[in-house]
Amino acid sequence: MERTTESDEPPDERTPEGSKEESSKREAGKLTSMPLNSSVLHLAGPAVARKACQSLIEMVSLIIVGSLGAEAIASVGIGKRIIMMSTAIMQALSVGATAIVARYYGAGDEEGARRVVTQTVLLGLGLGACVAVAGVTLAPYIMRGMMALQEAPDAGVIAHGTAYLRSLSAFYVLAIPLFMSIAIFQGAGDMKTPLYLMIYMNAVNVVLAYVLVNGIGFFPAMGVTGAGLAAGFARGSAGLIALTILARDRGVIGMDVGRLVRFDTGLVRSIVAVGLPAAGEKFVQRGSQILYTMLIAGMGTTAIAANAIAMSIQSLSFIPGFGFSMATTALVGQNLGAQKPGRAEKCGYAAYRYAVMLVGAGIFFFLFAPRFIAGFYTNDADVVSLTAMCLRIIAISMPFMAMIQVFSGGLRGAGDTRVVMFINTLGNWGVRLLGSYLLGWYMGLGLVGVWIAMALDQFARGMFLLWRFRAGHWKWIQVGPDAPGGGEHARDDEAGDVAAAVPQKRRAAGP
Repeated sequence: MERTTESDEPPDERTPEGSKEESSKREAGKLTSMPLNSSVLHLAGPAVARKACQSLIEMVSLIIVGSLGAEAIASVGIGKRIIMMSTAIMQALSVGATAIVARYYGAGDEEGARRVVTQTVLLGLGLGACVAVAGVTLAPYIMRGMMALQEAPDAGVIAHGTAYLRSLSAFYVLAIPLFMSIAIFQGAGDMKTPLYLMIYMNAVNVVLAYVLVNGIGFFPAMGVTGAGLAAGFARGSAGLIALTILARDRGVIGMDVGRLVRFDTGLVRSIVAVGLPAAGEKFVQRGSQILYTMLIAGMGTTAIAANAIAMSIQSLSFIPGFGFSMATTALVGQNLGAQKPGRAEKCGYAAYRYAVMLVGAGIFFFLFAPRFIAGFYTNDADVVSLTAMCLRIIAISMPFMAMIQVFSGGLRGAGDTRVVMFINTLGNWGVRLLGSYLLGWYMGLGLVGVWIAMALDQFARGMFLLWRFRAGHWKWIQVGPDAPGGGEHARDDEAGDVAAAVPQKRRAAGP
């Protein structure tokens, strides 16, 4: 049958809505048909830049706080761990939204994608309000609990941490929708809008942190409280901008504002069904990190400060894996929606190769210049020395961390979130947390033992996730009752016949 080109259609018969839908289909088609390496780099580039911007600004923010001393560094480090735990559900909904939006977008179904966007934003606003209220009211009790393993809890760390938590969490009614919106843009293959949002957010964060922490001009010196207010305002205002972009339909995807008052039970159930295992995964991961942080808190303020600095510096090593993970999530989902599971798999392997190539530079600096980097945060010799030992340990496991990020992203993009949850649970609790106790406390290695356990955890999880991705079972997962791709409709674009790829007993089961 002869293919009709766009120029064959009378322009006056095409409505603006139709033009936008066709544009959406062309954009999705570009990502699923352009040269494979080009599609990976096209999405990963802005995501890598976004993560680099975020990591560098967070480092600068912690350096600004570091001028207040080890106590302030320790309190902010603990506060960030608590915030990460509180946003576990948001992470889950983001995974569900990204996977389902990518399927609809890959199939060119803009209307279906818009419905998912609207319901995701509605859920994000409700969750953000809950996190804000809980953070403001429960902050002192949470901080005391985090310091429970210290024989004599540091009152200064508790007081500073409480102030930081309250000032930051108050803005999360808009911060949660920000991160949900970013997941939506990623599912549609738009990595540039999240990049611009992060540039704005981080620029505002670092400027306000410098002004409010130290007191510039007519602003009083607010210390750790100022750092929390700066981070909270930056996230909240960026969230408002993201919602405006979606509401005004200014990007590659938008939402129907009129439907924000309508709760679509079936669609929400699909989002939650894909995201629920990710919620369990994040709760398990964050729960282990909370206990892990409590173990470190019991080692004293020097260990807490060194761990906070080492984690901040280590975030630089996450940059390549994060960027290519985001690309893999979107490309796997869109290629499955376009009925191209073979290409989806190849995208995962290509993304990992690029990520490992970029990780190499980080390994060099972590092995040979850790004291130099740590010295930017503090002049406390004990903290610098301990930080340097931790960075040298983790350097050897950095390729496996990239493996975790990229192949987790691919599996989540396909909706295979339950296995990812199981593997990460096994690693976080069975290897990292248990290993931290045995090496750090029982064998008396302290923070060094904790970081050895972390390296072992990354190796184990990376290998298990690679095995799961190679097995290919994720190619036939259906993410919703009417979402395109997956199920028995998936076909291998290389073989051209899904019957040869689907296991015999699965084919026999029928619809």
